[in-house]
Amino acid sequence: MQSQAPDPSGSSSGSQTGQPATGAAHDAIPMIPMQDEAYWQAPYGVLGNLREEHRVARNDQGHVAILRWDDAVETLKGLDFIAEGVEVLERRGFVPGDPLHTWRKNALGVMEGADHRRVRALASAALSKRKMDDLRPLIRRHAHALLDAKANQGALDAHRDYAGPLPRRVMMDFLGLEPDELDGSQRPMSGANIVDCFGPNVTAELRETANRAIQKSMDHVAILYERRRAEPRDDLLTHLVQAKDEHGRLSNGELLTLFSTIFGSGASTTSVIASGILELARHPEQAALLRADPEGLKKGASEETLRCRPSITAVGQKAASDLEAFGVRFRKHEPISVILGAANRDPRRFEDPERFDLRRDPKRTSLSFGIGQHVCLGHAMARATVEEALAVLATRCDEITLTNEPRWIPFVMENKLDALHIAFRETALAG
Repeated sequence: MQSQAPDPSGSSSGSQTGQPATGAAHDAIPMIPMQDEAYWQAPYGVLGNLREEHRVARNDQGHVAILRWDDAVETLKGLDFIAEGVEVLERRGFVPGDPLHTWRKNALGVMEGADHRRVRALASAALSKRKMDDLRPLIRRHAHALLDAKANQGALDAHRDYAGPLPRRVMMDFLGLEPDELDGSQRPMSGANIVDCFGPNVTAELRETANRAIQKSMDHVAILYERRRAEPRDDLLTHLVQAKDEHGRLSNGELLTLFSTIFGSGASTTSVIASGILELARHPEQAALLRADPEGLKKGASEETLRCRPSITAVGQKAASDLEAFGVRFRKHEPISVILGAANRDPRRFEDPERFDLRRDPKRTSLSFGIGQHVCLGHAMARATVEEALAVLATRCDEITLTNEPRWIPFVMENKLDALHIAFRETALAG
């Protein structure tokens, strides 16, 4: 899950022209072929060649794209570049008053300075009351139950039967919601991929669908908060409502955005689990290692999946002031895009980075959950879900093979497969 909304196009963020700075430095930067559908099926070789020959590239919008690990860390963690704000959506046609525009204005990921520290501290305090170690047995129980339903068939639709429902069930336990309460929040979002509203191909239909969906979801969440004010429980909603510091409580806008960000991240967790299943199917020797030592290697399996297949393609930032960085001149608020798949496979950071190897040191994490003050707020829950999901699947399923050739959906923000079907032999191990 990501706490700041990503933007692979690195849209402009408030400079007078709204365009990248011009000049020889920008003109000489090579383009990433993002308009080519074939690129999305095998981007990492292309990105690797660009990364080794050039310090930066340009994305399909002509904005500077960061490819190397150290530069990516500097962009995401330093003070020279800051998070993009609501102007990202405005470039996609959203206007003040649109529900998604309103949601974005209150998002933790775009806040900076004192506001960011205040909201993050209150949200973190509320999240800390939901103990992750207590959640892991529940994740495993849900994972086993989902596989129990398919074990005798020896086949699995990875999205529909496992990677999709598992994060949803985990979220319900973690948040302390009743099924109808979660359905009322998630059902309106099922037909609208909000993440893609930050991408390059935003149509009028997508804007309309997204605005309608997020308004219905926020209306429902507002009702849930009112219920918790009237009848407090030991759940995340109540903890968020009651969160308070010397500056007061979270505003209604902050509450709605925080909760929708947390439960909405389940889609990204689904994508990572599906990616992990794909890698285990394509690397049976790695699946065998995980099967033999699930407790010892589940963190490695999760981190390696996140490194090789981040849930989103890129993170958008903007220059905090006029400056020169990475050999390029930037104007204040000029956009810059960090290409996660390139930085995560930089040989300067990871040895033999194209190899999928769950024995890598899991403490040597990638950038898939961000870094610094904007690191994903719910990364611990997402990691726990992915770890247990892959470990349980590996211990229950042997001889995992693909029964379709999955394709990556092109031109979208989220790294997601169109379909993933596997066959397997059930092991003797039961839940």
